[in-house]
Amino acid sequence: MDLYKELIRKRIKEKFKTIENFAQYIGIPRTTVNFILKNGVGASNYNMVMKIFDTLDISHANNIPVVNDKQLTNLIEKYTVLDDLGKHTVCSVAETEYRRITSAKSAPTIAAYGSLTSDTPLTDEEKLILTLAQKIKDKTNND
Repeated sequence: MDLYKELIRKRIKEKFKTIENFAQYIGIPRTTVNFILKNGVGASNYNMVMKIFDTLDISHANNIPVVNDKQLTNLIEKYTVLDDLGKHTVCSVAETEYRRITSAKSAPTIAAYGSLTSDTPLTDEEKLILTLAQKIKDKTNND
């Protein structure tokens, strides 16, 4: 919840410059805003917090679909303990799979560590290696 306190403080500075200006704009006492910034959103009235979030364009749980999926929860738990290389690998695979299902004619790409955003098309040699690997996989699955 401390992240919300810092985000609220940052957005108030960006949009309203001062807590006083923000409190006047939203129509609540400045002391209420100070209380939230000191004690966190968990110690505050839910409706008041939602009003502040909406005014400051802060996404909250009401705007995010809740997924209660054990497989997804398990994946997230594992992802959080990965190092940078492991996180990059997971993101690369997810991006590749997302592209596979969302664009019919997307060319295969390789995203080496540190270059996730650069879509480097495969060379003929790399395509040949992929074809060979698929043949080996198919043969292994058929045996």
